[in-house]
Amino acid sequence: MRYSAKFVKRVFKVINMKKLVGITMIDPPKRKNINGRQLSRTDIPQKISLIDGHEVITLLPPHPTNKHVFYLHGGGYALEASPFHKNVQERFVKRYNLKVSYFDYPLAPENTAQKTLPVTEAAFRKLAYLYPDDEFRLFGDSAGGGLAMSLAQRLKEVEFDKRPKKTALASPWLDATLSDPRTDALQEKDVLLEKELLSEAGENYAGDLPLNDPIVSPIYGEFDDLGELLVIAGTDEILYPDVLHLQQRVQSSQGTTMTIEIVPGMMHDFVVYPLKESVQYVDQMGEFFQ
Repeated sequence: MRYSAKFVKRVFKVINMKKLVGITMIDPPKRKNINGRQLSRTDIPQKISLIDGHEVITLLPPHPTNKHVFYLHGGGYALEASPFHKNVQERFVKRYNLKVSYFDYPLAPENTAQKTLPVTEAAFRKLAYLYPDDEFRLFGDSAGGGLAMSLAQRLKEVEFDKRPKKTALASPWLDATLSDPRTDALQEKDVLLEKELLSEAGENYAGDLPLNDPIVSPIYGEFDDLGELLVIAGTDEILYPDVLHLQQRVQSSQGTTMTIEIVPGMMHDFVVYPLKESVQYVDQMGEFFQ
């Protein structure tokens, strides 16, 4: 069942969802591997690998394909993937015949960027080894979008020959400093993220690194030769300025192109939520990956 964004935003305001989400990111509940357990009950064939104790679950579409999406979920670098992420993964597989590998990357506060990014890179390298003929794409939403961008920059830096030529980001968190003054004006509109608590989650993920280190905040990294980007965000989220800043960085880069979709009135990470308005954008990403 899908709901209108207007209804969901109203409910989130009533229950003060952004306070609940923020507190949970700072002090996450016991890890339950919800996404992995749900995927194990689907009818989609899959293969599972382990990287440093973290699962890489590859969902195999009904027809052979070499189009392979590496999927990194959002959650402030601290929350596990939700059933909403599973639904997007399944749609990519069933509707667009994409191979999709979901990575259960190391989460904060138990881990920091100094571990999460290298382990994520190792997972991607393992997939490139297991599927040498595949063309890889990156997908990330919210914090997963930040991690996807950091990974793309890292693979370019080391000149990895199987690095992705296409990356799709939904409401990406690219700047853990949250220093853009426009974020303050957007705080009232955002029904999912509270700036003060999100900032604390960013500090947890940064660990001993400065918040403006590109490993933590990829907006401060290099944007040359990253291929094609598709970025989708709403106007009613405090991370909206991140997307505008990214657009500026890409415009002054070489070897990188960016298609941007800014959707008026949409909340943070709306693409992943089961909203009536989100389907067309999930499908836009699926078509982009095809």
